[in-house]
Formats: sequence, C-alpha cells, structure tokens
Amino acid sequence: MLEWTPPPHRPVNTSRIVLAVCGLLASPLACSPTPAAQEPPSPRVWSTPRFDDARAWKDLETVVGIGPRPSESPGMAQMVAYLQSELTKAGLKPQLESFESEVPVTPSTPEGKLKFQNLYADLEGAAGPDSPMVIVATHMDTKFLENFVGANDGGSSTAVVLELARGFAAAAPRPVTYRFVFFDGEEAVRPFWEDPDNTYGSRHHAYELSKKRQFEHLKAMVLLDMIGDKDLKLTTEEYSTTWLREMFEKAGTEAGFGKHFAGHSQRVKDDHIPFLNLGVPVLDLIDFEYGPGNQYWHTSEDTLDKCSQESLHAIGQITLTGLLELEKKLSKP
Repeated sequence: MLEWTPPPHRPVNTSRIVLAVCGLLASPLACSPTPAAQEPPSPRVWSTPRFDDARAWKDLETVVGIGPRPSESPGMAQMVAYLQSELTKAGLKPQLESFESEVPVTPSTPEGKLKFQNLYADLEGAAGPDSPMVIVATHMDTKFLENFVGANDGGSSTAVVLELARGFAAAAPRPVTYRFVFFDGEEAVRPFWEDPDNTYGSRHHAYELSKKRQFEHLKAMVLLDMIGDKDLKLTTEEYSTTWLREMFEKAGTEAGFGKHFAGHSQRVKDDHIPFLNLGVPVLDLIDFEYGPGNQYWHTSEDTLDKCSQESLHAIGQITLTGLLELEKKLSKP
C-alpha cells in the first residue's frame, strides 16, 4: 500500500487529494462518503386498552334482566339486538352468522331443528388482512330450563367480552386482528351434555373459518365461560394449549391476580374444542366450581347475587394482560 507524505512545511490541501484519488478510480461512486450506520427502528409502542368493570357489571345486569335466552327465543333476539347496538356504539361492525341445525326432539324443540345466530365483530390489525388473528369468545345462550337466567353461565362472560371489545376498539390500531365472537347454541338441548348436542355455534364458526381458509391467519382462540362467580377460582383446563395457559397465568399473576388461579385441574369440553380440532392454540378461562359442589350450575340458582363486580374486574384484567403478552409474541419478526 502506498503512503503519501506531504512536503515539509507545506499545508495539505485535502480537497485536491480527494479529487486526485477519484480521478484514478474507475467509478466516481467509490469516492462517495460512507453512509452513517442506521439505527434499527424502534419497536412500535401500542396503547394500553382499558377495562371498565363498572360498565361490564351494568351489562351483566342488562343481560340478566332479559331473562332466559335459549336459542331461537325472544330472549335470544333481545340479546343479539343489545350486543349489536353496543358493538356499533364502540365503532365496530357486528356481523350475524345465521344457520339451522338438527337437534334432539324434546318438548322445547318438537320439530327437531333450531335456528341459531352467532354474532361477531372484527377489529382489523395494523397490517390489514395479513395481520395475525386472535379470537376472544363466549357463548350468550342459556339452556332450555325453567327460570334459568344464566347470570354466571353465559351472562358474565358475555359482559366481559363485550367490554373487552370496547376497550380494544378504543385503543386501536392493534398489532393483531381481534375477532370478538358471541356463540349461540353452546348449551345442550337435552338436560345433559352428550355429543353432538352442544357447541352448535362454535362448531359452525370453526367450519366456516376452515372452509374459507381464514383459519390460516388464526393464531389463538381465547374462550371465557362462567367467570362471574364471587369466589373466582379458575380451573386449570387441560384441553387448553399449555404455553397459552401459562402465558395468561403468568401475566395475570404479575398483575396481582394470582389468587384466582387456585382452581382444580380438569378437562372441560367447551366452545374451544372445535378450534383445537383445527390445530389452533386454545385457552378456556373457566371456573367450573360454581357454588358448593357446583350446585348452582345449570339451575335457577344461577342468579346475579352469586356474581360480583370484583370478579369481573379480575377476569377482565387477567384477560387483558394475557392478550397484551400474546400481542408481543405474535408481532415479533
């Protein structure tokens, strides 16, 4: 390598040196200044949604005030109309998914068929149709039982999912697409659960996603059910995907709600199973111990006084913090 040394006592004209060197090179681009190293882009900071437990409690009061809400009933029609109105107020566009299915012949279903109505609303992610999708769901129906208003079973989770939809819509855009779904027909028509007399709405919705190939964007399904119990102790639901369950437990515990993860372990068949069958990671947030010996479950004792606003607050924060952790995971390159 040649080294150029200036004559003694003579100032160096650096501009002439640069020009001389450039003249010797084939490409003038070789003399362009070296660009400064660019800083990697800072990760986007997403706003934090708010969960208003007082508003969720008022929603629960409204739902219980409607009364029984079995499929294809006046109560279900009122339920759907209320949810449509509230989702629209939140800036979302609720969509009805209507279908008919054969059911067992009972005194409540003498024709052996029922018309069902799922309701859902999408909050599209920042990347548009290419955004990963997360479903947050509940069932809104009640069983064909006399005086069964389903305050906890169906009512509490409907109120919480509705409030989550409001909160996330107000904090848009999000790094993922959220689909908030209210299933019809989770409850069996007969007194006891026996396949396939159950999960009519979730099975239909999962089928439609599969038929349209939309499930390829679906990265997780989070289900809420029976989460209004005053003594909220979430069951460790064993059909749920382990990493997803652990993520929500960790996030909820760090947020100060660890005492609500003290429930027993059990496999619970619920509206998440059709999505598990598609290979989608699923989580069922459920307290399947309602009253001593589960004695309030599927009875006329499932009333508002067995629920609490504090439980709605806890599950709202657990779900919110878990979803924010899930957003981080899904938005990584």
